[in-house]
Amino acid sequence: MRAGVVPAKFMSVGRLPLGGLLAVVAIWFLGMGAAATLVQPDAVIGFGPPAKMIPAIVSSNGYLLDAGRFTVAAKTGQGTGQGTVRSLYAAGAWFVWPIIARSCGRN
Repeated sequence: MRAGVVPAKFMSVGRLPLGGLLAVVAIWFLGMGAAATLVQPDAVIGFGPPAKMIPAIVSSNGYLLDAGRFTVAAKTGQGTGQGTVRSLYAAGAWFVWPIIARSCGRN
């Protein structure tokens, strides 16, 4: 080795920092869940069984925007954002996140 050259240690591809990655994902999921619960969002996306979540949206004066196999996007009822989020969790949603966008629905 030449004088003044410091060898750089790079992490090999096989060694990923799984603990750090799991911590980041956990913080993201908890933060988004808390944001949907604490802030009254205009629209939310719920992950879970749509057959159970769609009636919960309707009963909380919300509007269904889109439904997929395990997701439901909804505009929350007027002034009842937390009611919609709580009713989705009560209906069996795994996660409810706020939709972060300037508008809801398709353009």
